[in-house]
Amino acid sequence: MRISYSQPYFIAWPEFFLRASLSDRFVIMDSVQFPRGFTWITRNRIKGKDGQLWLTVPIHRKGRGLQRINDIEIYYGEDWVKKHLRTFEHTYKNSPYFGDIFPELQKIYLKREKYLLDFLIPLIELIFSLFHINGNWILLSALGIKSKKEKLIFDVAEKLGADEIILQGEAKAHLDIDKLKNTGLRIEIVKYRFPVYPQLWGDFVKNLSSLDVLFNCLPKAWEISSKGQEVLPG
Repeated sequence: MRISYSQPYFIAWPEFFLRASLSDRFVIMDSVQFPRGFTWITRNRIKGKDGQLWLTVPIHRKGRGLQRINDIEIYYGEDWVKKHLRTFEHTYKNSPYFGDIFPELQKIYLKREKYLLDFLIPLIELIFSLFHINGNWILLSALGIKSKKEKLIFDVAEKLGADEIILQGEAKAHLDIDKLKNTGLRIEIVKYRFPVYPQLWGDFVKNLSSLDVLFNCLPKAWEISSKGQEVLPG
C-alpha cells in the first residue's frame, strides 16, 4: 500500500494533488503544529494583469501561543472574503471556465467558517473534483497519532498498513530519509516541474495555485498538470 501526506495548503498547486492521485491513501496533516513563519496553509498565488498576486487568509494568532492547524480560527476583522472574491472575478472573468468554477468558490467563501480547516477542506475537495481525480484522503487527527517527524511518518504508515511512502521533493530538507528507509518502508520522491499551459495576462508564470490552470484549461487541466511529474527512488 502506498501513501503520501501534506499539510492542508490553501488553493494548493498541482503537485499536492498529483501525490494524492499516486497514492492509495492521502493523509492531510491537520493535527500537527501550525508553522510559526511563512506557510502555504494560509497563502498562495494566482496571476493577474501585473503578474502574480498573493491571496492570504487572515487568522487569529496573537496571544494564542503554539496552535495545531485544526485549532486555528479565521479572522474576519477585515473583509478579506469580499476582497478574494473580487480578485478572482477581476482576474479570471475572461477565462474560458470562469462560469464553471467561480460560483463553487463563492459558495465556500460565503460560508464564513470559524475554523481554518473547515474552510480549507472544501477548497481541497473542490479542486479534486475539478481535476476529476479521487483524493482518497484522511485526516491525521482521525488516526489518533501524536508522534513527530520520522516517527510520525512511520506510525502513520503502520496504522494504515502501508509499505511505501511518496514524498515531495523538498522532504529531504526536513526528514531523515535513511531513518525512514531503515524501518523497511520504500520511499519515492516526486519532483515536479510546472508544465507550460495557456494563461491570461501575457508571459507564462509558474508555481501558481491549481486554480490558474483550472480556470484556463479545465477539461485538460489534469492532463496538463500531471505531465510535470517525475517519480524517483528515495
